[in-house]
Amino acid sequence: MKVNFTGRHVEVSSALKAQAQERLDKMASFLDDIIDVHVILSVEKHRHQAEVTLKTRASAFVASAESMDMYKSLSEAMDKLESQAHKHAAKKTSGRHEATPRKDLVAEEV
Repeated sequence: MKVNFTGRHVEVSSALKAQAQERLDKMASFLDDIIDVHVILSVEKHRHQAEVTLKTRASAFVASAESMDMYKSLSEAMDKLESQAHKHAAKKTSGRHEATPRKDLVAEEV
């Protein structure tokens, strides 16, 4: 899994990278085909925004969050991404079930 970090008007610290990497490692347990992850952290005045894009072979997930603290923004974005990934993994495993056989609706002769 390749992880890219981009900081817009902010220096991406090693603590932020470690926090994101830790959460992504947890997601790798149920999304086994992660190809690329792009984490964009930006600051505009007092708004700290985090956007995370995760690409797998079959689909792509995007989550973003905004708050007054960068760590909180990153955590919220990762929560959203994890929720999307869980939902996707559940859809993959649930599948369709075979229909139960119906009783023949034949009228009995009296």
